[in-house]
Parts: sequence; structure tokens; C-alpha cells
Amino acid sequence: MRYKLKQFKNLSLALVAALFVGAQAHAADRIMCAMTAHSNDGLVPPKVLIEFRDDRGSAMVYDGTIHHVYGKPIAAVLEQTGASRYTISWTVENLPLQGNTTTSAQYLVRLNAKTMKVTLTAYLNGYFNQSRGSGKCQPLS
Repeated sequence: MRYKLKQFKNLSLALVAALFVGAQAHAADRIMCAMTAHSNDGLVPPKVLIEFRDDRGSAMVYDGTIHHVYGKPIAAVLEQTGASRYTISWTVENLPLQGNTTTSAQYLVRLNAKTMKVTLTAYLNGYFNQSRGSGKCQPLS
């Protein structure tokens, strides 16, 4: 069964970054990841902003889908899996599909902080297939 997400406008880097500015009193560790989708279903966002907090003890994420559904960054589960490797996961609830249907989507990002390369896997609730993407991240000042 095929599904098609409603099209979301791409957010500019400046807009996305501005939403994180001032979120905490101390300086945060932020990266912007430019993604290349390996599927055409719209689940892989073109850009993902990840903000590490609490000395990389927690994280917030933001992309066009999160902006459309929540209007602000959301908390993610952060796990350090190696000296420079992290797994970041989050769920977007009430994700609109074609028509008046909504569902949820789970996202899993694997980040190599040394090379700044990232892979993303997205799972849409109710469907067996998964969407994949990969990309490169850049630190934001």
C-alpha cells in the first residue's frame, strides 16, 4: 500500500536556527544535517536541526515536519553508542497523510560526530516499509 504525505515547505536554515537561539542560557551544541532521501515518499526531511543539551546528555530536534505538526522543536531520545557515535530518535504524532487521515512516524538518526555523517530511517505507523536517507552535518555557531 502506498501513501503520500502532504507536501511541507522547506524551512530556511535561518528560520530553523533562529528558533533555537535563546532556548537555553548556556551555549548549546547545534548541528544542521542536509539529508538526501533514498525514497520518494516524503518522510525523509531535506534538513534536520539537532541541538545537544546538558553536555550531550539530551537532545532536541527540528525539521519541516516537526514545524508543521508542532510548530516548535521537540525532545528526542539521545544515546551515545561509541566515542563519537550517537543514536537520536523521536516520534511525530498526528502526522497528516493524504485526505483527513493522520498517523505517527518514528525517526531514527545515527550520527558519526567525528565525520559528521548521518543516516536516517523513518517508520510510518501502520506501514511495513521504511524510508531511508543519508547526509552530512555542519555545526552551527
